[in-house]
Amino acid sequence: MFRRIAPVATCATVAQARAIYEYKFGQVPLTKPFVPGGGHGKGPKPAPAAAEPSVAGKVEVTKLHNGARVISQNLGGASVSVGAYVLAGPAYDPANCPGVGSMMHLALTTSNYNNALFQLDRNIRSVGAAESHFEVNKHYVGIRIDCRADKWKAQVTSPGRRNALQKENTPQVEGVNLVQDNIFTCLAAPRFHEADIERFRDTIDNQLKELRWQAPAAYAVQQLETVAFYREPLGNPRFVPELNNGNISSKVLLDQYSRYIVPSRIVIAGVNVEHAALIAEYENTPYPHSATAPHHARAEHPARPVDTADEAKQYTGGERQDHEDRAKEMGTKPDMDTETICAVGWLAYGKEKKTIKDYAASLVLKQVLDIAFKDSIRYNRDETHVHEGVRAFYNPYVTAGLIGFTAVAEPKHAVAMVTDTAALVKSKKARARRSLPSRRRARRCSS
Repeated sequence: MFRRIAPVATCATVAQARAIYEYKFGQVPLTKPFVPGGGHGKGPKPAPAAAEPSVAGKVEVTKLHNGARVISQNLGGASVSVGAYVLAGPAYDPANCPGVGSMMHLALTTSNYNNALFQLDRNIRSVGAAESHFEVNKHYVGIRIDCRADKWKAQVTSPGRRNALQKENTPQVEGVNLVQDNIFTCLAAPRFHEADIERFRDTIDNQLKELRWQAPAAYAVQQLETVAFYREPLGNPRFVPELNNGNISSKVLLDQYSRYIVPSRIVIAGVNVEHAALIAEYENTPYPHSATAPHHARAEHPARPVDTADEAKQYTGGERQDHEDRAKEMGTKPDMDTETICAVGWLAYGKEKKTIKDYAASLVLKQVLDIAFKDSIRYNRDETHVHEGVRAFYNPYVTAGLIGFTAVAEPKHAVAMVTDTAALVKSKKARARRSLPSRRRARRCSS
């Protein structure tokens, strides 16, 4: 069947056709001669003067009246990064409810008493910003926003201010309080609405499953932490266990928030922002944050507070084995190959300021192990990519850490790979000990 077209309509269409240069989009018409460098018939523009190199500003630190700390450094860049870090990570989870810290940094971004969830999402999208939430070293949870340098400050949206701008013929600006609404108000007045929490429960379970099947080495390292510090604060999982997902309710999150998310445990950090402007943004939040608020004042603290000074004593060692048919469980596994994933770790130093040299030595040791494992030619140096072979890892905490290696291989080669790698690590350790002076070596051995 052919479509019948009337010739009259065709003629009318041809008569209404325009050439490309007749469209007006604000550009210079194409009928005029084009001169490289700008201008039409006026000659090229002179080259702009070389811009002065930006000088990095000093790091400024201010402790506010409510106990919060503000840290900033202005590097003169075009992109701004502002974040809040709270000392309420997985290490502070209740003993009977693991996973609260992992759920907390997600629940803080859902909604607050000044904005609904869709309004927070609209703020991010309207200015092309990016928001992320995460945990750091099992002790901190954080919320960070990255955006343009001219979009992070709050805009005056009161009716009186709008009328004044209209009388002055000043162009209107979008009424978006990005950092105030999406970070500061979420910390000062979160809602923890049960409907918002329920919609993310499946997402949390799926993220854990994706970590298990798509990045098995990273999953093995996280499971290793739970047995290395068994039933200790550092042994709390970085993820939300599937069996405890439904128990983390709005009330549990509110109790954890009232207990730990107080201004004295909050650090506000900003890059490429003015220090005074960042303080003004925090202090002009619609809901000021105070430790004397009723929910913070009546919060019940645990009988045994988390002490970071004895993290090394929390190390218990241990072993865990999960038997599963990965080829059957993960249908996307190519050729249905079976594999074994192992993680072996030892107690190491943390990243406390008092032991900063030991922390630097641990970072070097991790790289030395990677070189010994012939892993120095890899471009993706993290555990979030599926790989074969041996790779080193280092997870620092405050005064302690966990260093070791992961091995991914076929089941028949896994035992030999792990034993050979452990022997290689011990030989490197013995060689380093022999290279130390005798007096220093004796002091290290006695400690």
